[in-house]
Amino acid sequence: MPPSLAAWLPGWAPTWASTPDAATSDVHLPLSSSFLAWIPRFLHPFLRSLLVRSLRLGPRPRHVAFIMDGNRRSARTRNLPVRVGHEEGFDALKRVLSFLLKLDIPHVTVYAFSIENFNRDPTEVDALMAMARTRLVEICQHGALLQQYGIQIRVLGRRDLLPLDVQDSCAKAEEMTASNTRGILNLCCPYTSQEEIATAVKRTVDSCVAGSLSIDDITEDTIAANLYTAASPPLDILIRTSGVSRLSDFLLWQSSERTILHFIEPNWPDIGVADILPPLLSYQAEVWVERVAQAVARCGAWWSGSGRSKVE
Repeated sequence: MPPSLAAWLPGWAPTWASTPDAATSDVHLPLSSSFLAWIPRFLHPFLRSLLVRSLRLGPRPRHVAFIMDGNRRSARTRNLPVRVGHEEGFDALKRVLSFLLKLDIPHVTVYAFSIENFNRDPTEVDALMAMARTRLVEICQHGALLQQYGIQIRVLGRRDLLPLDVQDSCAKAEEMTASNTRGILNLCCPYTSQEEIATAVKRTVDSCVAGSLSIDDITEDTIAANLYTAASPPLDILIRTSGVSRLSDFLLWQSSERTILHFIEPNWPDIGVADILPPLLSYQAEVWVERVAQAVARCGAWWSGSGRSKVE
């Protein structure tokens, strides 16, 4: 950091200018976007920190989800092995998580691996499984990202379809973060939303058969309580990368009329602050508009009541 800038803004230094340790040195989300290219790179940390502080002044979503699309495409456009794209995608996940956790957004759900992905090239599937064996534990180690922010990891989906050693890594990662209570990272692997909904229905039926639930008492909330994501609040924002405008069987139940859907052009490894900012601002705008409307309604009700009292 230039000394002159540090002298102007000494209060910012601990947040963005200190030398990060080995566990967090690779988790700074780039600003990205071509319209920011003219800004000198040495100013990017300051702008990123300023943006985080500004966003924290307003309402923030409690649950954000990502369809991490474009890892393979990113690698192939550079004539690199697909495995490299997936490795870069995991690094991008750490950067995105770091940014969201600095905003105190406690629940993040990511589409890591679809059940349908088992139909891909066996070499690619094997590479993904090998990465899961080591990276799942790595992100949960003491001093690493999830422990640093007190986030619990939950691996959601048909884990029985995974190789046994990968299942062991999933269980170890969950055990390592089980005592964390500040938030949850839902890692959907292997997952499809239709399978999740079917499982939730089966669990509900089992409760009826066991006599702990009456058929007449089944509601939408009953089904929702049996979803894999039951420990997380309603979904506020869903973002998909790589320019594809599909949900691809991800969080179909959770994507309600209040969920902001945002489809962006960059591939997942290239995602940056400028790509996440619009849906966050849209969420804040909607919350502020709703709060203003409620305040106006309360004032109107009070005024009407006060007017009637004067007439009486």
